[in-house]
Amino acid sequence: MRRRGLVVGLALAVVCSVAGYAFNLFETAGPVGEQQVALTFGFGLAATELGDAGTWYVVPQGRLTIGLLQGLDLGVQSGWSSEIGTGAVHWLGTLVDVKITSTHVPDMVTFAWGAGGGFGLDFLGNGWGVFLQLLFESHSPYLPVFFTYRSILPFDGFGGGGVEFEGYLAGGLRLQLAPIARLLLVVDVYSGLASLGLGLEIAF
Repeated sequence: MRRRGLVVGLALAVVCSVAGYAFNLFETAGPVGEQQVALTFGFGLAATELGDAGTWYVVPQGRLTIGLLQGLDLGVQSGWSSEIGTGAVHWLGTLVDVKITSTHVPDMVTFAWGAGGGFGLDFLGNGWGVFLQLLFESHSPYLPVFFTYRSILPFDGFGGGGVEFEGYLAGGLRLQLAPIARLLLVVDVYSGLASLGLGLEIAF
């Protein structure tokens, strides 16, 4: 257990040092398990807008999920973006979330809900905010899909511009590579624009 605690501490240091919020939602409804840890490494491809006027980014990112109790997970997600063409690096913030499993049927489905907050709740990472989310995951080997809906409340709306919730939808495939490794293929839709993501999750 002491060795696992050291690994978790090092992983947290790495995640915080890269300092940036990932645009992709590399999170599924399935619980990690009590005293278990999952590390997800991936990247996304996104644009500020479609067409010649849009700026494209490659977004490396990482996520650490810790199973505090059975059905209760704590997550930290971070990363950064690199502008294609110029190579300019953008800091995108860090998010922390808690996920609670509401229904878990092994080999069938899992439903969960959660909440969190932090800095960088939109692609440009220019503000603080909080969010609520609903998650679904199918454990069928024939239809290994997952979906996440996140409702974001940016705090910058309290400055006089009006408070407005923003919806964030993600879905994709969860491919089991090994007992401890999963490949996540995800499409995120936020503010009418889509982002593609690819992540590798390793649990231990």
